Amino acid sequence: MVDIKPFKATILNPGLAIDKLVCPVYDTIDAANYQKFADEKNNIIHVTARRKDMGRDEFIDYARKNFDRLRDSKILVERKKPAFYIYGIMYTLQPEILAQIPEKDRRERYFVFGLVCLVKVEEIGKGNITGHENIFEINTIERYRLMKAAMMNFSPIAAEYSMPGHRLNNIIEEYLGFKRPDFVPNSKKPALVDVILNGSRHLLWEITDDNLIRKITNMMSEQKFLILDGHHRYTASNLMREKDGVEYTMMMLMERDDRGLILLPWHRAVRNFDPENLALKIKEKFSIDMQTDTNGEDFYSRLRERKNDYDIKLGMYNGKIFSILRADEKAVRELSDKRGEIVGLDLLVLHDWIINPVIRGRPEEDVSFNSSPAEAKSRVDRGEFDVAFLLNPFSIKDVERKAFIEHKNFPQKSTLFLPKVAEGIVMRRIE
Repeated sequence: MVDIKPFKATILNPGLAIDKLVCPVYDTIDAANYQKFADEKNNIIHVTARRKDMGRDEFIDYARKNFDRLRDSKILVERKKPAFYIYGIMYTLQPEILAQIPEKDRRERYFVFGLVCLVKVEEIGKGNITGHENIFEINTIERYRLMKAAMMNFSPIAAEYSMPGHRLNNIIEEYLGFKRPDFVPNSKKPALVDVILNGSRHLLWEITDDNLIRKITNMMSEQKFLILDGHHRYTASNLMREKDGVEYTMMMLMERDDRGLILLPWHRAVRNFDPENLALKIKEKFSIDMQTDTNGEDFYSRLRERKNDYDIKLGMYNGKIFSILRADEKAVRELSDKRGEIVGLDLLVLHDWIINPVIRGRPEEDVSFNSSPAEAKSRVDRGEFDVAFLLNPFSIKDVERKAFIEHKNFPQKSTLFLPKVAEGIVMRRIE
């Protein structure tokens, strides 16, 4: 049984211009984006995200001092009564992102709801909460140290549940008085937070009605949760449970079949390898299915075409042309049998047959994870990296199969769930 409960949220003071004080979730911020938000001295980024040239010890001290300053100056304020929270995110996708996903899933606007609450922490994969990605231990330790230093959760861990009939989402829409994708502000239930960040609108409402809280608690008790985003933060929360006796962490629970929930891949840009060795590894197990000077709709349509689970295609950009690499199907089947995995074979093929054998440095330094093909391409065009690999998206059912049936994890940074929560929308003081 899953144990959830309400809590007193910490939010940015509504009397301030908080659009200048929020920032993207920490692990999506590169050096250029960091400075964009860090120019505002009261932005939450000074607490949640480490500047790339800053040591880890220095960051923890810097974050704690800034957190104390924001709290003491009442820039951060705590709500008076324990509550559940509705986190709504309205967003659109740029054409190059839309081109990656099947046409049936494309929308002019997406609007997702999540229930933010405290969830009792358990060891991942041992009970009702599981994940689907491997993690970097050093990043888990950093998140643990930050949580311990400030005794705060700064953004909710995103997880999904399955609920036929959309019962919880229906309750939320009835409570707020509108049905998505429409948005009708209700003066009787005003949003605590309403802010636009990078074109996405983040809204937070409060549920303090005890009867409704009990109803939702009972409704969610038999659910299983699959972590979508925040594996490092959840693992850090489990470390805090083991070491410090803190039993709950803050999560945002979203329904799997919510049409506002989108799953995209993280694209790789790679450097520090011998180009001749790369060409050799590609020749060993791949054929060239297509070459073009642009990555338009035709490119992604061809990339998505698959005869079966073992028909694996990877997009590649070398600074001049885009190619589609098609893996040898017999070799893919052999790899699948050896690993006992079917979901995510394109990632296994990319890392086992190309990246790991050719890279000369460390993956955390010489592999860049990019949320869009344009971002990966620009890193190659700027000379920061030498080649980009563009991947097909998974479905959420693929991720569930990986977690609940194969009982395996994807490599680090495999799945990009949209929308992303923001730092500073809803926080929680750890008591």
